[in-house]
Amino acid sequence: MTSTALDHNAVRRAELVQAAYGLFLSQGYRNIGVADIVARVGVSHGTFYNYFDNKRHILDAVIDHCLDLIGRRALGSVAAESTATLDEFCANFRQVVARVFELNDAEPGMMNFMLFEASSIDGHVIERIMQSLGTYSATATEHVANGISRGFLDPSLDAQVAGEVLLSIMTAAIVSAVRDGEDGMEPDQVCAGLTDFVRAGFGTG
Repeated sequence: MTSTALDHNAVRRAELVQAAYGLFLSQGYRNIGVADIVARVGVSHGTFYNYFDNKRHILDAVIDHCLDLIGRRALGSVAAESTATLDEFCANFRQVVARVFELNDAEPGMMNFMLFEASSIDGHVIERIMQSLGTYSATATEHVANGISRGFLDPSLDAQVAGEVLLSIMTAAIVSAVRDGEDGMEPDQVCAGLTDFVRAGFGTG
């Protein structure tokens, strides 16, 4: 297969995934069929089945897309060892919380879909989400361990437990973003409140 054909296949697959992504978020996974996806892209059923076995198969690709968005655009890729002070640690955390709200605005319905719908589809989806959460937790643990070793985080902290706590706090931020002000909290308030909590609970005082 030529590189041009490979590029075309990659583009067509991405179009199908984007179509499914938009439809699942706007109308719900259970309300969408393969016919809806191919109609949005303007291709035949046969084209769909060149890339995916069924609707459940393309859901995996949509989940991958959502996890990639969360990883790249919310969590970011700041190396743990690049953080040298409590102020930098808290600033990095605040940026992540702020990016959660930005991502929720940029991709309406995505976080709601991941939190409440995708996780209820079947056990395999839950397992994949939990694996990703484990990766996020491991990254948070690295940041905590770095802070402890450099002396700006409380030395009595268990790095792994503290990493799990950071992930739980991030989940609270995601839920607040999904509620879109229904909790009476503006994004800046959530960012400041959660960051102050982390500073007080994790810092050396």
